[in-house]
Amino acid sequence: MTPLSPFHLQEIADNMAPENKRELRLLGYTNLRVAMSEMYEQSEAYIVRKEGGPIICVGGLWFSEDQDHPQMFTIFTQEAKDNFIMLARGSRMLVDFLSQAQSHMTMTVLADYEGILNWAVWLGFEPVGVISIGENKYVEFIRCNLGENCVYDKASRPVVH
Repeated sequence: MTPLSPFHLQEIADNMAPENKRELRLLGYTNLRVAMSEMYEQSEAYIVRKEGGPIICVGGLWFSEDQDHPQMFTIFTQEAKDNFIMLARGSRMLVDFLSQAQSHMTMTVLADYEGILNWAVWLGFEPVGVISIGENKYVEFIRCNLGENCVYDKASRPVVH
């Protein structure tokens, strides 16, 4: 994993998977480079790639003032399907890495993409609801890191008076 830099934005925009292009259009973006620039400025993002090879995906957390928890996102490139094992390992590593600093993460996935819905569950996200935005349905997920961030998971100590 490598932190996302402005240097990577055009490569991602040029090689983005058709599903991600569609999702960005549904979110109102007409220019992929503008969408990538906003992602860079408003998120903590990392690229997954084989050393010296093409970018397979970029993922991270989008922080927004109107949300209680950061939103995890992933943008896949066209190389993702050809590098599925690397994608799976890299995704799990990214989620484990991000979980170290976050007690909760959310994810919203277009309901049309069954493979991505299953991938979210495999990463430890739980579906919590379905919302409609216009004609499109999205599944909302949450991932709680209770083992690291919850006092109820620690051994209790007796109270000393």
